[in-house]
Amino acid sequence: MAAMLARSSCLTAFTGARRTSGVPCPRAPVTCLRRTVVSVRASAEPSAPASKPAANQELVDDSEFAVSKISFGSILTPVGLGLLFWGFGAYFMLLPGADLSSLFLIYGFPISLLGFALSYAQLKPVPCKTTKAAFALRDSQMTDIQKQIREDVTRFRYGDEQHLEEALDRIFKPNRPGGVARKFLPTLVGVREEVTDGAYTLVLEFSSTLDEAKWNEFQPKIQSFFGPGIVATITKTAQGVDAALICDGTGAGRSGKDKKDVLPPLMPGLKARQQE
Repeated sequence: MAAMLARSSCLTAFTGARRTSGVPCPRAPVTCLRRTVVSVRASAEPSAPASKPAANQELVDDSEFAVSKISFGSILTPVGLGLLFWGFGAYFMLLPGADLSSLFLIYGFPISLLGFALSYAQLKPVPCKTTKAAFALRDSQMTDIQKQIREDVTRFRYGDEQHLEEALDRIFKPNRPGGVARKFLPTLVGVREEVTDGAYTLVLEFSSTLDEAKWNEFQPKIQSFFGPGIVATITKTAQGVDAALICDGTGAGRSGKDKKDVLPPLMPGLKARQQE
């Protein structure tokens, strides 16, 4: 109906124009008809359905509980301050518990001091994004080092300047021959778990000012340090670089056991000992 009305109005306008000017205009109705056909086709075509995210790209909430993910400084500080407040209030007879005021003060001061110290020295965990497909491949493909990295950077640490501090020091050799200046060391800002060609992948998101060519020079060192059983790739991003640790499918580096802390060598020159 809309197309017929448009065509009728166009023919009427064309007829009136011919009567007024007396000059034929054969192209006007043709152009109008073409526009009408185009508008009818556009209205008849169904709209494209909205694109939906792939199922394997759906993120999984990190609901795994661990004591290491709790900030002890944020717990001890209010507890210690609460004991101090109650102790002073009870001592001056403003609050009940005068007999326990000295006990509150004795324990409140060191607890609050320890809470302040932990809050000052703590290094907050970096955000971790996990897809459903990667979560399903954790148990079957994740190497021990990949597991250790994910657990270390997603918990509170104390006394460290940044996450993966020891690893970055060994890979980039700051202020040493063949290395980079310490001020140019990259900073880990996040991690992702995803799937690359069916292989579990742990992506380390770095904020860095180093160019991609410099990163490619250290790519073999990154692969050997975080290996075995992985292939390391470097991708330039807006914030810096993404270092992807991709499982190579060989099953190397999967002992199924948690890696223990390294003990110092018995004598200088000997290898470091591993806890059993």
